[in-house]
Amino acid sequence: TAATGLLFGLPSLKIKGLYLAITTLAAQFFLIWLFIKVPWFTNYSPAGIAPAPPQTIFGIEVTGAASPVINRYLFVLTITVLAALMVKNVTRCRHGRSWMAIRDMDIAAEIIGISPTFAKLSAFAFSSFLIGVAGALWAFVKINSVQTDAYTILVSFQVLFMVIIGGLGTVLGSFLGAAFVITVPILLNIGLTALNPGLQALGFGGFEVAMIKHIEFMIFGALIIYFLIVEPHGFARLWQIAKQKMRTWPFPY
Repeated sequence: TAATGLLFGLPSLKIKGLYLAITTLAAQFFLIWLFIKVPWFTNYSPAGIAPAPPQTIFGIEVTGAASPVINRYLFVLTITVLAALMVKNVTRCRHGRSWMAIRDMDIAAEIIGISPTFAKLSAFAFSSFLIGVAGALWAFVKINSVQTDAYTILVSFQVLFMVIIGGLGTVLGSFLGAAFVITVPILLNIGLTALNPGLQALGFGGFEVAMIKHIEFMIFGALIIYFLIVEPHGFARLWQIAKQKMRTWPFPY
């Protein structure tokens, strides 16, 4: 995945902004087509699905449908903590600071001696490596198979929303955005379902399953727009503001 990110990161040397996002989006469509057309990637499976055999660590099953849920949870949690610590340390080193400099203003970064080519390509390779780890966990822990249909464009948009809502360029923002994107639809679904008995008692038909799903999408989309307008820097910025206020409370100065 790092090599793939390096390859598709080459357009970032010439384009930026929305056009770069469209280019990386096109890369996903190309990869999905490649995995479908080349059976080697699915181990020549007639169904186009490669099995993900259970894996063990020190004799303990950590993946597979038969493994205990707590084992899978602790396994994913361990890798997530290690990955977060690695990213946190990388952002503090020379390479991470060069990435942030290129992100803020590439011309000024080049003037002070940072190579845009190396910085952009290394950022693509590093982030793609992390995405590869996440994809492996998705395949072996969540769906127990490697199938192209599971990695749809909707999954990419969901991950993109997590990063934007949580806060770009922050490790904490990724976790806050993921918590928002995953938990809010569940809470909305529970809340709308709980209203059904009351609506039926008042003579209304209540919410059907399909209607609940549509309302959930509308409310969730409205919340995303609201948070992007109120705080475009995401939940990470809101958390920083809250910490600052708690430090100075009850004195404003």
